[in-house]
Amino acid sequence: MKKLQLLFLLLLLPALAAGQLSVGVMSPDQVLDSLPETAEVQSDLEQYVQEREQRFQDRYQSWIEEVTAFSEQVEAGELNEEQQAEEEERLSEMEQELNNLQNRIQNQIRQRQNELFSPLLTKVEAAMETVADEMGLNYVINKQSGNGEPIVYYISDRGVDITDRVIEQLTQN
Repeated sequence: MKKLQLLFLLLLLPALAAGQLSVGVMSPDQVLDSLPETAEVQSDLEQYVQEREQRFQDRYQSWIEEVTAFSEQVEAGELNEEQQAEEEERLSEMEQELNNLQNRIQNQIRQRQNELFSPLLTKVEAAMETVADEMGLNYVINKQSGNGEPIVYYISDRGVDITDRVIEQLTQN
């Protein structure tokens, strides 16, 4: 990621030196933290996560109790081989259902997070675009990039698009 940032900055340096482009930086986390709605959204998300985790924990505890009861029956010699095999298969299926439930819950949490934060991110993006236009910025770069976040948050219509020239350069050779 650092190499990508360095490459991006090296590509921008000649244009910046010529005074053609202006670049701003922004800390998206700081912007989000400053919004009053963020605390409410985080609280809603935490409650949603707790509800889903509790649901999983209840099912997991039930499975643990059944595995324990099965182990006790096996140790006591209460089950024949056929009953033991059937019970092992049933418990294995329950374990697989638990894994599937855990995956579904994780997906539900990600989806809920996107639903809750999407309006905030749209609001931040609109404000960033307005500020960038007011200040005559061509690009707004993430101040804290390096952990998988986008590097460039905004590119104005005034920015120099070199895509066609790069393609031309690559196809000439």
